Amino acid sequence: MKIAICEDNAAEREALAAQLTTLAQRRRLDAEVLAYDSGESLLAAGKKHLFSIVFIDIYLPGMNGMEAALKLRKSGSRAALVFTTVTRDFLAQSYSVWAVHYLVKPLGENEIDEAFSRALTVAADEEKTLEITVAYHHEYIPYSHIRYIEAQGRQCRIHTGTGIHAPYTSITELMEQLVDERFVCCHRSYIVNLEHVIGMQKDKLAVRGDVLVPVRRGEAAAMRERFESYRFGKTSGRASYE
Repeated sequence: MKIAICEDNAAEREALAAQLTTLAQRRRLDAEVLAYDSGESLLAAGKKHLFSIVFIDIYLPGMNGMEAALKLRKSGSRAALVFTTVTRDFLAQSYSVWAVHYLVKPLGENEIDEAFSRALTVAADEEKTLEITVAYHHEYIPYSHIRYIEAQGRQCRIHTGTGIHAPYTSITELMEQLVDERFVCCHRSYIVNLEHVIGMQKDKLAVRGDVLVPVRRGEAAAMRERFESYRFGKTSGRASYE
């Protein structure tokens, strides 16, 4: 598990990192705490790391924390967000990016512990993972980070927002593991995560990252209905960021 802190005040950043590290150790979590001093650096790191929890200040130099949180969501991140700031002025706005907690500075140990516990609960609920074997070792990919999967010879290429994983397995075997409404085998060589589909173009699904994934011949109408049904179910309960 990777936990990010985005805070421009060095003393506050170090203190929060130390407490979160202690809280993770008490719970015997395999966690790494990574700290950043700006929204821009957090977003750049988000292209390389899969964050489970993000503690983020709102008043940051350059891009503010709310803007950075929105960009994280638009990139497909489902990290549990905890805002840290000096005012309650952004409390209502924090709900629009699915924040799990909102802390007003100065941060107390009990408040941080409560926010961390809540974030862990949300992260555990969100983070179903796909287990694969690559180069004789196991990897675990959060469902929410899988955009689409394509078959190439004896391998499959699993495309995420941070890179590509290429296990020696079949599309059929992967689909049997991905027991979740988000995933659909839209073509004999492709599985797509409807969470990352932003629309349809004739007989292709448009996926985040400027990718067009083909749909089986004659099944475009059924696929459009499946996609729209999924999207309606999601947007009726959560905001859409496409």
